[in-house]
Amino acid sequence: MKAIDLLNYSASFYKKDCSDKINYLADELELDLGKKIENMSLGNKKKVGIIQGLLHSPRLIVLDEPTSGLDPLIQKKFFDIIIEENNKGATVLFSSHILSEVQRICDRVAIIKEGRIIQTQKISDLQSNSYKKVSFAISDNEKYTSINLDGIADINVNDKHISFIYKGDCNLLLKEIAKYSLKDIDISDPELEEIFMHYYS
Repeated sequence: MKAIDLLNYSASFYKKDCSDKINYLADELELDLGKKIENMSLGNKKKVGIIQGLLHSPRLIVLDEPTSGLDPLIQKKFFDIIIEENNKGATVLFSSHILSEVQRICDRVAIIKEGRIIQTQKISDLQSNSYKKVSFAISDNEKYTSINLDGIADINVNDKHISFIYKGDCNLLLKEIAKYSLKDIDISDPELEEIFMHYYS
């Protein structure tokens, strides 16, 4: 089947004309509707699935790790589409381990453990916690002693490489790390799993 064949078949289940929405989404996601699905890359197959799920403008959108296989430019367009659907009144349930994706489109986050929701939290509260994943390497002539700072967890020291999860004032963090002569440093958003592991420990 070609992409358009599958999407038209999917649209036939709804009592509405979905052709304009199909063409709009295909243009936004840069999908060739005339191409056979079996010849598509993983990313393009993912686009077909996204369009298939949105072509009838559903009131509830459930997404599970939807951006895997999509290049960064298409990911941005995808999130713009989801935000647009949300602004039109659709409820979005979004599952992801990538914190930046959750922060981008969600108002609240639910923490699930062993199949049960054990806590819900506003994204604004999660962001205010200021969790960061810190990794740095010190120079060969340096000797690591310690990082004396509250809010550090899961610290891992491997010779000249040190990594940990940090929650607190970034200015204090940088001042403490600056005591060492650095070869490399990376400060980034941790994955949700890392935050939750830290949160529940």
